[in-house]
Amino acid sequence: MKMKKKLQLSKILVIFAVVVGLIVGCSKEVVEEEPVREEPTPVQETPEEPVAEPVLKEPEPVLDETIAPVESATAHSASETLEEREGKLEEVLELISETDSVNIFYMVKPGDYLSLIAKNEYGNIGMWRMIYKWNRKKIGDNPNIIYPFHEFLLKKPKNTANDLEFDYYNYMVRANETLWSIAGKEYDNHYAWIVILRDNADVLGPNIDHVLPGTVLKLRTKLFN
Repeated sequence: MKMKKKLQLSKILVIFAVVVGLIVGCSKEVVEEEPVREEPTPVQETPEEPVAEPVLKEPEPVLDETIAPVESATAHSASETLEEREGKLEEVLELISETDSVNIFYMVKPGDYLSLIAKNEYGNIGMWRMIYKWNRKKIGDNPNIIYPFHEFLLKKPKNTANDLEFDYYNYMVRANETLWSIAGKEYDNHYAWIVILRDNADVLGPNIDHVLPGTVLKLRTKLFN
């Protein structure tokens, strides 16, 4: 009995071992035949966002707010009127100078200029052109440069022209005095020596650089009237 049991047990073990071997062999075949392949995870590409094209804005027109200067009609007409008046006055004086006018002498004051003389003598600054025309040889090419105590020729109507009259006093020249020094002392302006020369041309003669002591000169009580 014991032998039978052992034989049965050994058969069972053999059968079990065979079964286990078959199971293991089958599992290997399955593994070898069907290897598990790991598929790569698909990388999802992130779609690039479309770049927005820059919107070109048309430049807005710039309005020039600068206001063009508007010439005043009144000022323009006044300017024309002034020019017309100056032109008419010059024409009248031209006619007067040819027919019914007299020449007078005007001595230039310190600080004078032609337009100021024209305003004071004729009431119109535009007359400086006529004064320059009458005295161009004496003034020269530049009407802006005139010298004090020079005499200009002016033309005035006979009925308005006034003779220039001066009061004088006698002055006796001392030793070492000159017309320059006498003008500085008596007239407070050395350049007025030319006035002394004009007023005493008959006494001085050509020797004006060396005035003899004792010479009697006539000097004005006032340089300008």
